[in-house]
Amino acid sequence: MPRSKLSITETLSSLSVSIYLPSMLTAIGRGGALVALPLYVLDQGGGPFLAALVVGLRSLGTMVSNVPSSQLAAIQSDKAVMLLGLATMTVAAVGLASLSSLAFLCASALLLGAGSGSWIVARLLHITESVRLEQRGRTISVMAGIERAGALIGPALAGFALQSFGYLFVFAGIGCLFLAAFLLCLWKTSKIKVRTSSRVSIGVVQITIRFYQVFLKSGSVMLCLSYLRNARIFLIPVWGVAIGLSPGEIGLVMSLSSAIDMLMFLPAGYVLDTLGRKINLISSLVLMSCSTVLLPLAGSFVPFLIVAMFAGLGNGLGTGIVMTIGGDLSPRYGRSQFLGVWRLVGDVGGVVSPFAIGMIAQSASMLIACAFSGMLGFVGVALAFWFVPETLKKRVIGQELSASPKVDGADLRPREKSEA
Repeated sequence: MPRSKLSITETLSSLSVSIYLPSMLTAIGRGGALVALPLYVLDQGGGPFLAALVVGLRSLGTMVSNVPSSQLAAIQSDKAVMLLGLATMTVAAVGLASLSSLAFLCASALLLGAGSGSWIVARLLHITESVRLEQRGRTISVMAGIERAGALIGPALAGFALQSFGYLFVFAGIGCLFLAAFLLCLWKTSKIKVRTSSRVSIGVVQITIRFYQVFLKSGSVMLCLSYLRNARIFLIPVWGVAIGLSPGEIGLVMSLSSAIDMLMFLPAGYVLDTLGRKINLISSLVLMSCSTVLLPLAGSFVPFLIVAMFAGLGNGLGTGIVMTIGGDLSPRYGRSQFLGVWRLVGDVGGVVSPFAIGMIAQSASMLIACAFSGMLGFVGVALAFWFVPETLKKRVIGQELSASPKVDGADLRPREKSEA
């Protein structure tokens, strides 16, 4: 039965093995790598800067792969790019397991990020094409909740395994998780019957020019949201150290904040598909902005915990919001290219955030860095209120602009029928 005719329970069930289970496996693997990579660099004698560089290269790989992956999905298929991404992550894990030079480690981290970006873009295209609008928020929020669960489980497993078995075992285990996800996707994920003509070879530049107002207005809000999310991850542990908390106390606070974040995926998905996308977006931005501004006022464990939990609540309310709004705004023609550029815009905020905060904190103070991050979040609130359309009840912007299948005189309609 086509997913357009399924209930929400049936839709979620149909995605459980083909999308959700591979997502859990890859999330655990990427979460484990996020812990093991910097620790291995430090263990080999590299300093904090080199450890941060390796982690940053992984994020950079994710960002730069968004657009090429979307273009490839337009030419080939969503499944082909998902498999390519999973295969790339597996190869990267093998490279990490070789425990070679730091230069090779950096290359493997970049490759890991690139594979992750390909997997995420193609997975979003698959869900956007196969799930109808009024179920999309819950479908994507469940996937985002799975990602958060993996981000909790992965570091914990990696930390235990590192202490007990060493780096070779951990990196090899991460590779096995990616390989299992690849085999599941190969076996269970089928080519969807495309409801819209997205697999058309349209230039990314054409799409960017055609929808520049969408990327400028709505995309700017996603950039602010991504900046805040990464600022939260960086600022909370650093401020915990600044007020004299022990690593155990900081870890407990981070775990509780992440737990609240993870538990919000079902309520967030329900609100997305009933009350609308904007209420989730604005609520998430407001809570995270307030918690960031209030963080310097937390001078002891209890207020620090309260602020961190509010930040987790805010991030949890925004579960799946970037992918959901991106799918809603994506045009009928050139959808995969649009989603690639959309992901790129959002990822810029995440890549810039730690560097910007570090520079501000070093040249001024942590107080100024927190205030700047919070103010940027409030700018995002204003932009979301005025410029981001409510996409739940009606198809807007992308669909209106793509009513004509021509861009600059070129016919963008597919020349062949899409495959089932």
